[in-house]
Amino acid sequence: MLIKMLNRNPLDPRRRRVRDAGFTLLEIMIVLAIIALIAGGVGTAVFKQFNKAKVQTARLRVKAARDATAQYMIDNSSNCPKGIDDLVSQKYLDKNNAKDPWDKPLLFKCPGTNDTDAADISSSGADKQDGTPDDVKSWEM
Repeated sequence: MLIKMLNRNPLDPRRRRVRDAGFTLLEIMIVLAIIALIAGGVGTAVFKQFNKAKVQTARLRVKAARDATAQYMIDNSSNCPKGIDDLVSQKYLDKNNAKDPWDKPLLFKCPGTNDTDAADISSSGADKQDGTPDDVKSWEM
């Protein structure tokens, strides 16, 4: 029996299987790199859609404020509301719609310069600066 154990071939298939049972560090690193590439691609696509959704939400909130202003003016003999807070306090506009998706208050001017019969309402956009190309404006809707 001792002689059998000493004469065993180190390349015996049964012994080789035990040695090759795990993953090497290189194999694990390759799999992790592939997963990171896939996650990066998916993350980029999701982030673009998230930004588009914020712009669409800003449009909807500006439109809701414009419509609330029109309703206020119909109910109050064409008098302008003093501001967004006036529309919220008198329940013409929901409190959640008084700010844009970037958590800045909507800009309100009544009577408007661009819309002289109603109000100019706008959102500063993603850059949070008024007067830039990404602004959402009620008179352009």
